[in-house]
Amino acid sequence: MATGRRTLAVRAGCVAGVIVVAVAAGFTAPAAEAHAGAGAAAQPIAGRPATRCVVADQRLGQISGLVERPGGFSVVNDTGPVIWRLDHSCRVTRRTVLKPPAAHDPAAAPLGGKRFDTEDLALDGSGAFWIADIGGNTTRRTAVSLFRWRVGTPATAVTRYDLRYPDGPHDAEALLLSRSGRVAIVTKTIEAPGVYVADAPLRPSGTLRLAGRLHVRRWCPSCRYRSRLVTGGAVSPDGKRVVLRTYDRAFEWDAPTGDVLRAMVSETPRQIVLPESRQGEAIAYTHNADTLLTATERIPAPIAAVPLRR
Repeated sequence: MATGRRTLAVRAGCVAGVIVVAVAAGFTAPAAEAHAGAGAAAQPIAGRPATRCVVADQRLGQISGLVERPGGFSVVNDTGPVIWRLDHSCRVTRRTVLKPPAAHDPAAAPLGGKRFDTEDLALDGSGAFWIADIGGNTTRRTAVSLFRWRVGTPATAVTRYDLRYPDGPHDAEALLLSRSGRVAIVTKTIEAPGVYVADAPLRPSGTLRLAGRLHVRRWCPSCRYRSRLVTGGAVSPDGKRVVLRTYDRAFEWDAPTGDVLRAMVSETPRQIVLPESRQGEAIAYTHNADTLLTATERIPAPIAAVPLRR
């Protein structure tokens, strides 16, 4: 979603930038407020970005979620649960309009504005898609929805999970999905975004819990407004790395043991400047986690690759 509609949320004189980092594998830590260490990684950690291809289809002017697939990519706009299959040249090869069931929790249906506000896309270990209907900049949503669908099944074969916030409405654009299938949602706000975790097993209607917060001021004191708003996230296919993106940079952590929360609480993230884009909202790992892929709203929309140095 466009930043212009959110600028009123920034308080005049705000100098303490914050960004929340989410849990990946496990999501087992108790609710807590975690603080990042001082300073940022100084060593070069990313190679020269390259453009994989450029999306020119006018129907894809609001890409908010991205995953790599054999032979290309899959993306979702922020306008609804529609999965677009792209080849390696960014040409649309398939469009699947999903038909999720009605909301289990009435609070999950946005009031006014758009019917859906789908803001991120992920794949689980079985290859099923998860679409995050979690946006909230145009309406006050006290609950959000996740849609799970497997390729090859009918468009009506969608499992829906409605998750209610414990502390009122939020805007969010980042979904993190662990290898074990646990989910976390990262809110999008300049003031201490929260990491909200759904307890397993997921039920058709449930409640999120606040798992913690991280503050970026100590390790990114020069971050601008656009650098602090979380617009997307991803967990690596092996579950041992997690990344959040803003409009112009990414923050990545390692978790060799799979305890991503502990890594993020105790470690300073790597900061990666992302390729320039009009409105970057999507990020994904490649299958071997050696490259970050990014995409943006508005056409033309390049899908860029940022090689990572391990």
